[in-house]
Amino acid sequence: MSTEMTDARIPASAQANQGDAPKKSNTSSAAAGLERRERRRRLLGQIGVPVVLVLLVIVFSVIAPNFLTLANFKTIASDAALPAIVAIGLTLCLAAGEFDLSLNGVIGLATVATAQLLSPMNLITIEAILIVAVAGLLIGALNGVLVGYFGLPALIVTIAVGAILNGGQYVVTNSQQIYGGFPDDLVAFCRGSMGPVPNLAIIAVAVAALAWLTLERSTLGRHVRAVGGNPVAARIAGINTARVKLWVFMISAMLATLAGFLFAGKQTTAYPLSGLDVLLPSFAACFIGAAMFKVGEFNVPGTLVGVAIATITSNGLILMSVPAYTSFFFQGAILLAAILFARVVSTKKSLT
Repeated sequence: MSTEMTDARIPASAQANQGDAPKKSNTSSAAAGLERRERRRRLLGQIGVPVVLVLLVIVFSVIAPNFLTLANFKTIASDAALPAIVAIGLTLCLAAGEFDLSLNGVIGLATVATAQLLSPMNLITIEAILIVAVAGLLIGALNGVLVGYFGLPALIVTIAVGAILNGGQYVVTNSQQIYGGFPDDLVAFCRGSMGPVPNLAIIAVAVAALAWLTLERSTLGRHVRAVGGNPVAARIAGINTARVKLWVFMISAMLATLAGFLFAGKQTTAYPLSGLDVLLPSFAACFIGAAMFKVGEFNVPGTLVGVAIATITSNGLILMSVPAYTSFFFQGAILLAAILFARVVSTKKSLT
């Protein structure tokens, strides 16, 4: 009887709170567990990628005696520079939620156009730079308009544009190889170095710094992140999503054009479809980068680490005298591994 009277004196709200207490405790425990799992995932990305890089250096140092030499590290830096420039442009596209598969075509056209302008046509370097830059800008604008303003899928648009550019390389060169006739100053710059650091690596670092400032410290960068995260919400917030996509495609094409121009100056020869083949390594570098630093987001520092991993792998295989065709296997494997790893360490489904 006394027990019933005591229960009756307890307010109904208090009894409800007593019943909800275990539920709140379970919810808090689940939230804490989820937070711990997310921290472990992020830690895996921040530690795992550098560990892979260190392991690659150790393995190739043991297997290839010439790997740990100053001359070889200069080679690695020089070889990584142009892919890094291209991958940085692709990083901006991916951050905006778009793909650019026309990169190889842009680079190839820039390479043969530079060779044609400098050698058979004997234009001065600055004239060739301006013409090639305008061409790259127009290509990027075409991609951006078709994707941003007409709403066409970036995957289809950039594949189609890339195919057109591959055909354009034959038109520019008349299906002939262009060899020699490049200005000595341009060749010396593209092959030279400032102390132990190759000139191309210095350009790549400068491009990376500007891209990082653009993506992380500018209004355009904030808009790129917003569009890539949720384009509908970005549009509701007043962001011109079409213009943002136009900008990122133009930047991507311009950086690919720069890489093609420098590649021509370094190689001093060009012929159709012989340009810098960096499409798969660039995507791999971007997804590796999304697994570290800003986990789940495409970022410039991470992309640079991804380029370093891809370049060191390629360099080590060459020193081991592995057949050249095996590079295709490793490029595909690295890309798949990068996407899988980025998916594992990220809680953001947008990566896949």
